[in-house]
Amino acid sequence: MNFLELKINAVVRYVMWHVFSKKLKLIQIVEYPKSGGTWMTQLISDYLDEYYPRNVIPKFKKAVIHGHYLYNKKFNKIIFVVRDGRDIMVSYYFHLLIGNDRSSKAITNHYRSKMPFDDYEDVEKNLPKFIEYLHTDYLKTFNRFTWSEFINSYSNRNNVCMIKYEDLLQDTPKELVKALTFLGDEQINTKKLENTVAKFSFKNQTKRSPGEQNVKSFLRKGVAGDWENYFNKESAELFNKYAGKTLIDLDYEKDQSWLKKFN
Repeated sequence: MNFLELKINAVVRYVMWHVFSKKLKLIQIVEYPKSGGTWMTQLISDYLDEYYPRNVIPKFKKAVIHGHYLYNKKFNKIIFVVRDGRDIMVSYYFHLLIGNDRSSKAITNHYRSKMPFDDYEDVEKNLPKFIEYLHTDYLKTFNRFTWSEFINSYSNRNNVCMIKYEDLLQDTPKELVKALTFLGDEQINTKKLENTVAKFSFKNQTKRSPGEQNVKSFLRKGVAGDWENYFNKESAELFNKYAGKTLIDLDYEKDQSWLKKFN
């Protein structure tokens, strides 16, 4: 997409989500960026044989649609994909500042202009400033929010089904059934489910095993816990400052003892 198409796409999607979601009976997959929402959307759209407008301007029709928005009571039934915020910080760094086969060079250049590092490959050194940016200047444009604000927005909502990315990695069929049941599918076709899960597995999509990294791929690594390879003491303290409570609320940590490994 060129710049104008990107703008039109963003406007159309926003209107569909916030005005026509119930009328169009949208199946809405929401995530903070880099939480596995695209994967979840692929799984559901393929199993249900429903229209999925990925990286195109969507048609105004029933669809499985993926987005990054705070909760709105006008939304239809929502699949809410959650991921450890520390892993998100690392994955989003690669997405915005290194770039990949699904992001435009213009986006990479834009965010590099906001964070002019000497060496973008030195993720551990740069990550603290990136975490700070996501909780400050990043929020100054439309539809931007912190990971904690996003999580809190969807907490305790009746029309929301939460799926953890880590659980989806560990047992994809189980979590997909959970989502489909929430959407009203009471008779799961086991064979079709297995085919869908296999079709969109990390290995099948990338021809790499989970953990085998390709920094230029949208599907970079396909694992949980990668933050431990890049966080240092400053990163940990900054993340804890902005999102430590949310980390505990989601049961990714029992308390703040995880910080001790950086002492």
